[in-house]
Amino acid sequence: EDAAEDAAEDAAEDAAEVEQTAFEHRDEVITPLIVSSAKKLKRALADEQNDVLDALRRSDAVHMIDALLPEVGEHASHYTGAIGEDLLEAVHRGSATSRTVDRKIRQALAADAVGVANDALIQWLVMPLRDRLARCITEGEGDNAVVTKKVRAVYREWKTQYIDETLDDVMRCAHGRGVLAGFDPGTPIVWEVDTRFAACPDCDDNALEGAIAAGGEFPTGDSFAPAHPGCRCLLVAADR
Repeated sequence: EDAAEDAAEDAAEDAAEVEQTAFEHRDEVITPLIVSSAKKLKRALADEQNDVLDALRRSDAVHMIDALLPEVGEHASHYTGAIGEDLLEAVHRGSATSRTVDRKIRQALAADAVGVANDALIQWLVMPLRDRLARCITEGEGDNAVVTKKVRAVYREWKTQYIDETLDDVMRCAHGRGVLAGFDPGTPIVWEVDTRFAACPDCDDNALEGAIAAGGEFPTGDSFAPAHPGCRCLLVAADR
């Protein structure tokens, strides 16, 4: 009887694996990476906040963002460096769904894919943070106490909300770029919309385009999915 129950459970698990969609598989493999990255980014953010608040306590009236933060490249590297391993893993997880040989994609392709995800992290998380902090300084009008209060609120928002929301998009970006890197050049691929969520008109247009060669551009000019923050689309082989 026990053996029969075990066999039934195994059969149910096998059926569940067969029924799992590409979107569900992606969500399953990147969720632990999102959790891991969130902890690392929040730690980096907390360290940065301490440095910024310390600078506000020690400085004369602050009027420029440069008085609180390093230049953009160095600032961004604190965040991209913190989650580089997780982004690389997301790339490899993505490429595993599309490559036809049982080995990882070339190091150069993986590095390029991580670079695309880094750019997304900078554009979607780091630059908005710098913009908000610059606004705090402007609104403080040289009163460091006022700036400090506003800065605390911004960092609290980034820690409790913005990082979590943004990381979902960044990790999907890394995974999606990995999917593209896993296809052999010229492989017929299609843009697939995750029907669990509403798709934007641009993504619908890409899906209606049908098959194109991997590496080419869809009607929106995008070569891989997701196309933008909030996008949940995927590339799949046309003959899947």
